[in-house]
Amino acid sequence: MARMEHEPGGQIVTNIEARIEGSNKLTDIFGYWPSFHDAEVIELNFWRGNVDPDVGSYDFPVLTVKLHLWEITNDVNGQGYFGRVKHTLTTMRFHDVGEFSMEGFNHQNAILGLDIVEESRPQGPTPVFSVTFRPAFGISAAFTCLRLGVLDAVPCTEDGALIA
Repeated sequence: MARMEHEPGGQIVTNIEARIEGSNKLTDIFGYWPSFHDAEVIELNFWRGNVDPDVGSYDFPVLTVKLHLWEITNDVNGQGYFGRVKHTLTTMRFHDVGEFSMEGFNHQNAILGLDIVEESRPQGPTPVFSVTFRPAFGISAAFTCLRLGVLDAVPCTEDGALIA
């Protein structure tokens, strides 16, 4: 449900991509904001940030995630699997990460979907994004962040390798 969020008063909004910096890098490829169904988490990189009030530096924890995603078609190949097109390697960055939890990172890290929900909260900066990597095989992760963006989205092979 990466496309759904709740506004104050319970109103459902279906364009979460409008609140994600650089989301057009993915919507230009797919024609819509993808669900990340069956996407694979290739890499995670944490930076603790740098908080130094003496020089006015307030960079809080940053998480950068590289994912391999694609579009599933209705075509079925000779082995009985649905076709996959638009193989894309994307890098997303999450700023001011908090309440992070993760389990099961392994050699594949397929996810059922990437849920991004914008929420208000009674304490601390608001709105905040609640992010969940729903596990299929491997990684399960959940956290909050104050800002997120798509850094890049480039074509890749069926194995998630960059095309030279």
